[in-house]
Amino acid sequence: MISLAALSCAGLVSPAPKAIIAGGGIGGLCTALTLQKAGWKCEVYEKTSTYRPFGGPIQIASNGLEALRSIDTSLADDIVAKGNGIGDRINGLKDGISNEWFATFDLATPAKARGQEPSLVIDRPVLQELLLDRVGGSVTKGVEVVGCQYDGESGRVSASLADGQTATGDLLVGSDGLNSKMRTVLNPEEEAPSWSGYTCFAAIAYTVPHDIATVGYKVFLGRRKYFVSVDVGGGRIQWYAFLNIPPGALKGKLSKGEGELEYLREEFEGWSEEIFQLINNTPAEEIEQRDLYDRPPQLKWAEGNVCLLGDAAHPMMPNLGQGGCMAIEDAYVLGRELSRAGAGVGAGEASNVPLALKRYNKNRVLRAAAVQGMSRLSSAILFQYNHPTELEMDGWVPRLRNTAPKSVITRAGQGFLQHVAFPLQFEFLFDFPGGLGGGLAGDVEEMSLFARALMSVEMGAEQLTGRKRLQDEGVAQ
Repeated sequence: MISLAALSCAGLVSPAPKAIIAGGGIGGLCTALTLQKAGWKCEVYEKTSTYRPFGGPIQIASNGLEALRSIDTSLADDIVAKGNGIGDRINGLKDGISNEWFATFDLATPAKARGQEPSLVIDRPVLQELLLDRVGGSVTKGVEVVGCQYDGESGRVSASLADGQTATGDLLVGSDGLNSKMRTVLNPEEEAPSWSGYTCFAAIAYTVPHDIATVGYKVFLGRRKYFVSVDVGGGRIQWYAFLNIPPGALKGKLSKGEGELEYLREEFEGWSEEIFQLINNTPAEEIEQRDLYDRPPQLKWAEGNVCLLGDAAHPMMPNLGQGGCMAIEDAYVLGRELSRAGAGVGAGEASNVPLALKRYNKNRVLRAAAVQGMSRLSSAILFQYNHPTELEMDGWVPRLRNTAPKSVITRAGQGFLQHVAFPLQFEFLFDFPGGLGGGLAGDVEEMSLFARALMSVEMGAEQLTGRKRLQDEGVAQ
């Protein structure tokens, strides 16, 4: 029997096309898996020598699980088996001081209506290991892709590596995160990421809240700060504290570990005891702090045989737990479009890659921009929260408490969040891969009114942020 390798050498069968993937995070590894299953040869270059997570476990919502199942059924089964489900429990917002529920959101119903699995969380190293078990042979750690050159005539792209070497292939995927060098290649004039307005402390607490059986995810709200907790299984609670503090403002002022925990105890003094249960059961070495940066929506994700994916294309605030999910969706759609364009094994050559990347760009950019808008809008709403106006009885005399304008607005918006905003939000998020025969809306006219509104919010927010940044820089000068 004549082997495919022999036929390839004889020129009778085209060799497998080759993809260079810059970045070995969740998006990069999912891309490698998607392309390998389609017959591509992949080389993944990850700049870090070891995988080190920030914030511990990662949330995979129902749309992310749907995309994973479309990529590899066995991988999705393993993730569901090893993850900790939260989508079928109570999830929502609580007032940080009164500890009363302000609004809850239903993750189960929109997922069930689409035949999807409930949202879950999984330890990042476990997810990475599941992916590396499938594509680990393609990964080179400790080497970063720092640039590239594209030959339009041959259709080949050469990736420049930090160690001085060059990797050549038919496709270069930039999945190299917020500070993507590949994004700079596609958009040389783009500015550096801008500060989001927030800093975040993240840690794992080793304790079991009293409501663990019925509650999965809680956000404790207060004025210009909030505290998030999520059950990640094994008697552990992942938590985040978001504060409106300028970047670098705490540098050198807090001792690492216990000093940071004590700072948070002071910041959240008077808040729910549930928060202090978490802080007080957190090992000092577990806590990490970082300032959060993001970018505006980028409409150009591809040029020639080079494209962006994940945070390199659409970094977003972590409020909705959709950063990883969007990268997984990207990987699935990229693989689908390459296959549809015939840019794969048996195609004769990879000349259809630019067409596939244009379609990928078109099919992903507006949905990703809308989710970016939702994430940023969510942050803005949470930081505008004020303890809501309440009616209480002083003997026989009714009295209003918390009567400041923002408190009145907070109370007035409660029903809208509960009955309108949250249901629409998750209907949109979980609507993947959508109704276009497995595709996603590619034109603004094809998007729902809700999606268009969200994208407009994101674009407008970026314009305001940009003006504010220029003003700040002018003052600084």
